[in-house]
Amino acid sequence: MIPKTMRAIVCPRVPIPPSGLLFESSYPAPTPKAGHVLIRVKAFGLNRSELFTRQGASPGIQFPRVLGIECVGVVQDAGGGKWKEGDVVAAVMGGMGRQFDGGYAEYTLVPQSQVSEPIKLPEGMGWDKFGAIPETFLTAWASLAVSLHLNEKDTLLIRGGTTGVGIACATLAKSSLFKCAKVISTTRSDKKAKLLSAFGVDHVIIEDEAKSVAEKVKTLTGGKGADKCIELIGPITLTDSCAALSDDGVCGVVGIVGGVWICKEFDPMGTLAPRKHLTMYSSATLDIGTAPLQWIVDAVARGEVNLGLDRVFKMHEAAKAHEYMEANMAAGKVVCLVD
Repeated sequence: MIPKTMRAIVCPRVPIPPSGLLFESSYPAPTPKAGHVLIRVKAFGLNRSELFTRQGASPGIQFPRVLGIECVGVVQDAGGGKWKEGDVVAAVMGGMGRQFDGGYAEYTLVPQSQVSEPIKLPEGMGWDKFGAIPETFLTAWASLAVSLHLNEKDTLLIRGGTTGVGIACATLAKSSLFKCAKVISTTRSDKKAKLLSAFGVDHVIIEDEAKSVAEKVKTLTGGKGADKCIELIGPITLTDSCAALSDDGVCGVVGIVGGVWICKEFDPMGTLAPRKHLTMYSSATLDIGTAPLQWIVDAVARGEVNLGLDRVFKMHEAAKAHEYMEANMAAGKVVCLVD
């Protein structure tokens, strides 16, 4: 039986601090409809996108709104689709938490195109671990495979290495999916640097003002530079990241955790000389139906891929979870359990 009300975390307006998020126990539950999957949410991961929305940096969203661009759970109603009640699934993007209410709730109604194939959870994988995978690991996978065409001969630079996606990129790059030759990752924290080797990072660069990251990468690579780069910080480090590339290197912009959205001073001729490439990946283009989600789940279970789950909160602690992320305390993924 589908209830008329549910528990949900509501963003009433923007901008607000983390404490402004409201835990409501009687929020209207979504009603099943054709072409959509009603999911009983078991866990949801937190993403910088949701922090930016709460801070007022996501235009065109109507409030109040239940945030959350991803979730994992079980199918309650398939809306005429191929799923059956009780199937374990993940859902990402497609307007979740932006055009319609998202995953920070007991139930969410998601277009069928944004829902995964049924997933078989390996023994010992709880909802907290599964909840850490969808948006983060599928973004990392697509960034490496689709945008960068990463291969076993490449040296990969990850700019913003202790973010959830940065950690996922490192461990996937070293997995049997890519077999990347060398991974170089950056962080501003000496404490967090010690954690990165567990995720397959070969060399950790501490970002400081004494020497540019590009100079440090060139030293580590004998003057050649990195073949590929994942740029997670954004415009404030983009020029330096491009300078760290080899002559034919590729820089893929994936995130903007630095909080600056526009390059005010960017010299494309100088920055991309002689033959460098600049691209980007948006998870809005992800085809979750064909992405290797089951492979990643299984690889995490067998220990080939390091999950990078930093901390788990209860659903009603979502405001504290936002506060934790906003203070840059996390080194990896933050997840909230609904039950």
